Amino acid sequence: MGLGAYLTLAAVLFAIGLFGVITRRNTIGILLGIELMLNAVNINLVAFARFNADVVGMAQGMSPRA
Repeated sequence: MGLGAYLTLAAVLFAIGLFGVITRRNTIGILLGIELMLNAVNINLVAFARFNADVVGMAQGMSPRA
């Protein structure tokens, strides 16, 4: 899999999360959308770290959120 596949997956995931945040009225739905958006950002961090052979991005992507 190339970098483009990971970026496409992250973009689709981010778009679904953004759609969920915009269209939902209850807090649980909004939080689920935000969670999808954050997961898309993590996919981008890990993908760029893998293709740049950099451990820092992978460590930031794998660290637990507070």
